[in-house]
Amino acid sequence: MSSWLSRNSKQLRRIAGYLLAIAILFFLGDLLYRTWGDLAKSGFQFEFDLPRLAVSLALLVVARAFAVEAWRRILISLGERFGFAFGARVWFLSNLTRYVPGNIWQVATMMVMVEQQGVSKTNALLSQVIYTAIALANAGLLGLMFILVRPEIVNGVLPVSIAASAPLIAALAFIALIVFLALPPVNRLIVALTARVTRREIAAPTPTFARGLVPPLFSLAMWLTNGIAFYLFVDSITPTSLTQLPAFIAMNAGAYWIGYLSFVTPSGLGFREGALAWMLASFFPAPLAVALSLVTRLWTTAGEILGVVLVWNVQKKSIA
Repeated sequence: MSSWLSRNSKQLRRIAGYLLAIAILFFLGDLLYRTWGDLAKSGFQFEFDLPRLAVSLALLVVARAFAVEAWRRILISLGERFGFAFGARVWFLSNLTRYVPGNIWQVATMMVMVEQQGVSKTNALLSQVIYTAIALANAGLLGLMFILVRPEIVNGVLPVSIAASAPLIAALAFIALIVFLALPPVNRLIVALTARVTRREIAAPTPTFARGLVPPLFSLAMWLTNGIAFYLFVDSITPTSLTQLPAFIAMNAGAYWIGYLSFVTPSGLGFREGALAWMLASFFPAPLAVALSLVTRLWTTAGEILGVVLVWNVQKKSIA
């Protein structure tokens, strides 16, 4: 009876997740439909810039490369060894499974693929837990930085001295976070929590502080590069001031963080778009903010497919 309830409970959560994602997207679409006429009356025009769009897609792949290296360095600290090319192939191919509800299929696919190189499934799982903790910590802090760089703050809600100190505050916050994530006791805590949640006995070597610094730095580089790519993508559609770059970096990371923690929808579908539309509305009219949030999903998917195409072609050439 309990197992039947458990199976049906999971199915109900999955269905509820899809329905919730559809409801959010429907609300955004309805808002876009009802307000698009106001945007047209304002005389607003899109200005598509294909070179900037191409660069933004290329930077998405570069950002994922930083993520690959962060994850690979974690596995190296666990005593595993494989090259960057193999790691990139595993990362990009398994990344496509993120669109399945549950946020677990990417990890499961990775575990199967890295086993081909002799990597233990336990270390594969542990590396993803550690990487996810680091990535979400960086994304969450970057998202919080939106509070300091949004136009309402810059234009006088906070004292000028605090607003002007935003870059210094951000730098100190990230130094503190990276140092914290590199501490050996923090690594041991993540391992212990993973063992408890998965109900496995996990014995993993603890990296030194110096080695522990590397994955958070690569992860931060990934978020910064991804944010720059997002800024260029929006700028390729409608001219956007370079002074707004920090806000776009923060928006990109914050929306991802919210989408990831939604759990119930595939790849944060709906939640990420809703959060992004809300933040973009600080810079653009509501219909444009909604439209940009929706096409950002297509842009992100295009970047992921580009990465798959690249690693697939590299693999074919290496075999030939």
